[in-house]
Amino acid sequence: MELGTLAVAAIGAVFGVGTTLVTDLVRSRREQDRYWNETKRVVYTRFLASLAQTHSRMIVAAFREQPDDVRRHGVHDAFHNDPQHSDAKALLRELAIVSPDHVYQAALPAYRQLRMIRELLAARSLRPESAEYEEVRQPFFQGMDTLQKVMRDDLQPKTSRRF
Repeated sequence: MELGTLAVAAIGAVFGVGTTLVTDLVRSRREQDRYWNETKRVVYTRFLASLAQTHSRMIVAAFREQPDDVRRHGVHDAFHNDPQHSDAKALLRELAIVSPDHVYQAALPAYRQLRMIRELLAARSLRPESAEYEEVRQPFFQGMDTLQKVMRDDLQPKTSRRF
């Protein structure tokens, strides 16, 4: 065997091993990104659902004909006790861990608005069509829409994001 043949074989082996390593690194990175995106998607979905469900439970409790103290307790109970064990505050904490800061910052106003709804509904008896309720309901749903868009943009592949 000649020295040139050995050199070409060695270069080919180094090139083959290097290519395999790069391919494995790229594949591993892609799978890690996919896993992380799926984790974020699950938390985002659970948080949005929790906000909407908490709101629904609170209005059911608030718009029944009942004494003030029963209504107040019912609204607070609806806010704090999610039957699926995924109350909004716990999911907000989870969101703070898995999401980028801009997503978390977009989630805070929606959560705060939900708390404002809670305080209003617990404080006095209102009708669903009342102007006072509408003043806090409208910003809550606008915040939910904004948050949903921010979350959706965050989950888009980096190559298709629009900034």
